[in-house]
Amino acid sequence: MSTVAADAPFVTKVIAAASQGAVGALVGATLSAVTEPVVNKVLVERKAISVALSEHTVEKIKKFFETTIMTNFIKFPFFEIVNQIMNTLSLPAAVRGTVTGIIFTSATLPITNYRFRKSMNLPIDNFSVLYQAYLPTVGRDVVYGIARNKMAGWLMAANPQIMTTGAGRFKAMFAMALFACVVSAPGNEIRGFVLQPKGKEKPFSEFFDPVKTARSTTIGGLIMSMSLATGAYCTPFVEMIYQKIKESAKTDPLGAMLLAFMVADKFHRAMKEKALESKMDNIAKA
Repeated sequence: MSTVAADAPFVTKVIAAASQGAVGALVGATLSAVTEPVVNKVLVERKAISVALSEHTVEKIKKFFETTIMTNFIKFPFFEIVNQIMNTLSLPAAVRGTVTGIIFTSATLPITNYRFRKSMNLPIDNFSVLYQAYLPTVGRDVVYGIARNKMAGWLMAANPQIMTTGAGRFKAMFAMALFACVVSAPGNEIRGFVLQPKGKEKPFSEFFDPVKTARSTTIGGLIMSMSLATGAYCTPFVEMIYQKIKESAKTDPLGAMLLAFMVADKFHRAMKEKALESKMDNIAKA
């Protein structure tokens, strides 16, 4: 399901999907920085929410936000672009969802596992841990992709005009993402079971707790659905800004180039300052 007209140029559809993913990434990163470490402790370590919350601090939230914003700006737009490309093909929803899930997981699992280990304060001591739980994750993402495309089809069949208004886009994307998260929740639980820290594994019968499953699914599903729904609502505004920048670049290419260099330089300086701060912290701890 796209926020642009069905007959719009392919590039326009891809830009719209990327814009939707980028806005969703920012919203999701903010929410996830607060909730994801708690959700992961409930999902993997099976801790009570009160215990997980007591171990969370403002400093940890700030530090983890740096991880969530970086990874989200890769993962969210990438999924939306792949999904948009697949939706241009005349294939059954199940096939499109399967291919989307496999491509997305295969490309982004190292990012997903890097983020997971950061949220759990687990070491990244070798490359293999970044591809840990590949099969459960790809299974979860395939089911997510199929469920989301199915819900999109149902919504469009019930109301073909649902994506023509901001409120309609928000409601549709919220329903699609939440439905897909709930349907793919068993895959997420299996992934959590596989990712248990070595030496602290719970047996299969003890790990799967319906109450804790419901908690982690509810929190995770609401974060994803709110993020993507906000992205769907804001996409037309982002596209307007993009078009203005594009037109300005045509009339003043030198100015646009200088602006791009300035932004890149600012980003590079920020990264260097961050690396320096990290080194100073390590020296202070030593």
